[in-house]
Amino acid sequence: MSEKPPIKTWLAARTAEMLALPHMACRRRDCRRRNTCYWHFKSNKEPCCLRNLTAEQRKLFDVVYEEARFAEGFFGSDSHLFDARDGGRRMLADMAIEIARTSPHRWRPEIWDAARRRRAKTLPPAEGG
Repeated sequence: MSEKPPIKTWLAARTAEMLALPHMACRRRDCRRRNTCYWHFKSNKEPCCLRNLTAEQRKLFDVVYEEARFAEGFFGSDSHLFDARDGGRRMLADMAIEIARTSPHRWRPEIWDAARRRRAKTLPPAEGG
């Protein structure tokens, strides 16, 4: 079994913010008040709020984080990996793209942004939003 790569602190913090963890789960006052992840553990680089999650909540965080990490590197590479049209898969892809789009380390920003705009035009709006 392969070992998980080390967590990217910046991307993990943005994922936690997308899931409202600084406000809902973090015990650090700075994070709650600003709705932003400011604190992380030096040992593993994870945001502090992740320690307060249940196993099920942590699993959800990990799924969204991994999808955002994948989007950061591969969105815009002319693949159909992010072309889900409806349901949970579409919502997960939308979240991952929104998290990864602000990353300073994303793959080829100009191609990435063009792919995001193209995707927004071709896919129907998500239900309920």
